[in-house]
Amino acid sequence: MRMTTTWTTAIVASLAISGITGAAAASAASAPQMQTQTQSQTRAGSAFVAADGHTYDYASGTTSDPRAAALLAKVRSLLPADWRARQAAALSRFGVEPSAAQDALGRAIDPTQYQCAPTRLDAFVDGIIADIDPSSLFVLSMLGGFDFPTYDALLFGSQGDALHALTKSSRNELTSSFRAAQKFWDTDGSDIQLMAMHGDVMRDPARLTRLIAVLYGVPDSDAAELAGLVVDVVTSDPGLDGGDNPIFTLNAFAFSGAGDPDPIISSLPDKLVFGDGILEALDAIGVGDVGPRAVLGHEYGHHVQYDKDLFASPLTGPEATRRTELMADAFGTYFVTHKRGLALNTKRVLEAEQSFYQVGDCSFTSAGHHGTPNQRLRASTWGASVAADAQKQGQVLPSLTLDSRFESVLPQFVAPDA
Repeated sequence: MRMTTTWTTAIVASLAISGITGAAAASAASAPQMQTQTQSQTRAGSAFVAADGHTYDYASGTTSDPRAAALLAKVRSLLPADWRARQAAALSRFGVEPSAAQDALGRAIDPTQYQCAPTRLDAFVDGIIADIDPSSLFVLSMLGGFDFPTYDALLFGSQGDALHALTKSSRNELTSSFRAAQKFWDTDGSDIQLMAMHGDVMRDPARLTRLIAVLYGVPDSDAAELAGLVVDVVTSDPGLDGGDNPIFTLNAFAFSGAGDPDPIISSLPDKLVFGDGILEALDAIGVGDVGPRAVLGHEYGHHVQYDKDLFASPLTGPEATRRTELMADAFGTYFVTHKRGLALNTKRVLEAEQSFYQVGDCSFTSAGHHGTPNQRLRASTWGASVAADAQKQGQVLPSLTLDSRFESVLPQFVAPDA
């Protein structure tokens, strides 16, 4: 199975959420990308100390906060003893990208050679978590709750389902851009479903029960109790806005289960999913005019990679992921700036490539490393330049030709810049 969660890494790396387990959480706490925190928190080893003095240790799953401790005790009473292992297995099985530090393996890139600093997206993240009770963040992250909308869309969503319909404000733009991409590329995208994910699943006991039962393999009765606990946390904390806080859906991803040996996964349709949170973030960082279409171009680029088997390479670990992400950056910008694609203004698109390079990450040793902001901007700029050259003859390069040219310049994109 192949799945990309392009935007999740920025959130997960910043907050140490999304089901960090054991030593992985300890690594996350000290990883270089872990720079974003709320003003009310300080970091002490693997633990976060809130303004009220309570400690939240993501490595051990312990806390001095009585509310969070009681909730987590209830969670543990309803789950099997190996629930953390099952959580990790679900991440692997369903292809949901884990925290950047959780897979800190493979060949590390020397972080001292690269420029990487907090971005406007970091500031946006700070803002959306500032009013959330730290105990709510802790409990939901231990349970993997911030991935629930992603799982829900992946496992149960469909293009024709009203629960996963694109919002009215984004529907026309994204749908027309999606159709343009289907016509532009020399791949068959007719089976890809364009859909959305919304945070309302976090206040829906029935949907959460179904989801938790699948993720943790527990009886429906226990899943229902856990779902009720999640709903109580989400609806009782004003900062979570009943699940509508963008933290739950700050993501867009492409998915293909073709060829996966798991029959459940292989039976799922190809998808391109937009979260409400990522659309809100793009507006907040000032690229709402072209950002959504740039993101769509990037994610559709992943579907081109799926179709043409472009994920395979001699690279491993963070370098392998970085290659596929930078390629999707280049492919996406090629499409959105090409006159036979979306024909967007190149200058404005490159300015708006914040929708790519603002989520370039500093997790150099992570298997989920997507490239630094500078690297992502280089790849996007290159894609626009190739589009400008190609469109003089009015041609759209075959995807394999574009890939060949990309591979030849990739070393330039990732060269040290510090």
